[in-house]
Amino acid sequence: MKPRRRSRTRWVLAAVAVGAMAALALWAKTRIGNLDSATQATNPIIRWEYVFERPETPGFLRERTVEHLQLTVVPVMLGLLISSVLALIARRFRWTLTPITVFASFLYTVPSFALFAVLVTYTGNFTAAVTALTSYTLLILVRNIVAGLDAVPADVLDAADGLGMAPMRRLITVELPLALPVIMNGIRVATVTTVGLVAVSSIIQLGGLGELIFDGYKRQYTTLITLGTSLSILLAVVLDLGIALAGRALTPWTRLRVAR
Repeated sequence: MKPRRRSRTRWVLAAVAVGAMAALALWAKTRIGNLDSATQATNPIIRWEYVFERPETPGFLRERTVEHLQLTVVPVMLGLLISSVLALIARRFRWTLTPITVFASFLYTVPSFALFAVLVTYTGNFTAAVTALTSYTLLILVRNIVAGLDAVPADVLDAADGLGMAPMRRLITVELPLALPVIMNGIRVATVTTVGLVAVSSIIQLGGLGELIFDGYKRQYTTLITLGTSLSILLAVVLDLGIALAGRALTPWTRLRVAR
């Protein structure tokens, strides 16, 4: 009961956080009509007229959000594909696990600014960003995929072998479904981490919502910093909840009560 209770509490807190942000936006929209421009201009954190009255703002924020989403989803999907292959190699040839994780760890420790700078000299901006961000997902995903597959009980594998399942069929129909909760947790961590790293790609004229943060810092305009930070956090929360919901939908057996 304790794990279920913790899971329920986590969902309630997430819903409260999203609701609070929506309530704040609604409050700001209704309040701005009662303030004159001089009062709005003195707000040290965010100027609400930039959000609700500037005609270019909705389109600009939408473009930056879509770009941030692309620079998050594409690297995570590519990282998942590459990590799946590496994890299967590591399980088939156990001695390769250490070299693979060491190499992935090395990529993870490379400073993002340096990696972007090197890659952009040989490729286009988008390719450089996707390549760098993909490399940062490998360590997380490889470890979780291997850990999930290793956690499948030995008696389950013996039963599958006793039924005459071929190795590939056993992997797809038995091992992957049972390993999916651990794998989905790895995807969640990799996705949230990538959302934060996307902002660094602003140094090569990308960056999504991170562009607002860096532009606001250069111009000493806190409205852009607040918007970029808040929307990045919101995007991370939404993606995390979406992946968690997908994981629950794909593994309904994990929610079944054990009969006593």
